[in-house]
Amino acid sequence: MEKKSRKGLWYTLIFAVTCGGTLAAAIAYGRDLSEIIRAGVSAGIGVGAMLFLWEDHVLHNGLAHDNASHPGRFFLSYLAVFVLCMFLPLIVADAWPFAAFYVSLALLSCTFIGAYTGTMLLMLTILVQGGGTPEFFMYVFAGFIALGAFQYLDEQFMAGTPLFITLSMQTVLLVCYHIMFRNETFSAAVLIVPLINAFLNFAVLIVVLNAYSFYVVRTVGERYQEINDPAYALMLQMRRMSEGEYQRAIHTDYLTQRVAAALGLDQRRMRTCCYYHRAAVVLEDRSIENILALYRKHHFPEDSLPLLQEVITHKKGERFSAEATVIHLCETVIASLQFMFHKDPKMQIDYALLVDKIIRKKEEEGELANSELSVRGLRITAELLKKETMYYDFLR
Repeated sequence: MEKKSRKGLWYTLIFAVTCGGTLAAAIAYGRDLSEIIRAGVSAGIGVGAMLFLWEDHVLHNGLAHDNASHPGRFFLSYLAVFVLCMFLPLIVADAWPFAAFYVSLALLSCTFIGAYTGTMLLMLTILVQGGGTPEFFMYVFAGFIALGAFQYLDEQFMAGTPLFITLSMQTVLLVCYHIMFRNETFSAAVLIVPLINAFLNFAVLIVVLNAYSFYVVRTVGERYQEINDPAYALMLQMRRMSEGEYQRAIHTDYLTQRVAAALGLDQRRMRTCCYYHRAAVVLEDRSIENILALYRKHHFPEDSLPLLQEVITHKKGERFSAEATVIHLCETVIASLQFMFHKDPKMQIDYALLVDKIIRKKEEEGELANSELSVRGLRITAELLKKETMYYDFLR
């Protein structure tokens, strides 16, 4: 109840500041009555749609990293960018650092919400300034290019190339703006404001990226490192409840890490899933709501939960991601071997034949029908599983 009340306060504050601030700015910049009304109505519709998109993405786990658990980061950043936007008409339009705003908002939500919110704020800025469409389209192009460059930024945080692409394209677009819409001839003077804009974007992005790396990416990485330790509290609790489940998780993880590395899949998320998708043994309750509550109680990264839920609730014939497919196949191999060795530790097994039989059976039963694992990926998975003969002997 308290959480819902806090969310309501955030939404009320965001809506009031956006609408009130836009109206105040339009009045301060001397817009006429019709322009003031247009700006205020646009602000109300725009911010309302943004809040709806946020709620929808939270509901469907569509936000990046752990942004859903920390809405204050996005909302505070939004308010800061909004206030800056209301002061931007005081400087020339081609010095606005909107590329940096697009990226900042996207990093703290997701690419889609960042694109929408950046465009909405650009629209409001132009409405209170009384500008035209050339500036709007030029900054929209620059913002979308920046989002495309930064959307695959991972925990290694190699930001050099995205920065270069963003700043160079912003400069090119601004030069084109001067030549095409202001009818200026190309000269050194035309480059002055675009270079100032590039410097402003660079300065803002460096501050934002450093803060994001320190407070978001590093935190998520440390959290994965902690929960993916076999000595983590929840893992030890699972072991106390069922030694068999613990051993299956450890051995399944060994195989999936080999396959994930070969296929370029997310090893970190897959390890978390291997370890904890059978955590229902701790609760003695298979309700997905209670299992997810257990994960959140232990502060699992939000981007780990969709894969966990997919593996736990998957039914035959449903969509199966490449990561979930690999985990399912590896766990089936481990479970089959554990069962056979439990019956007879000295049993002689043709491991390659066993792997082929398991995959063929899964295909015949339709369990791989909607898998996103490619034919090549399935072939590589089978080849790697067949090579682990020494490890399988260790299971005896």
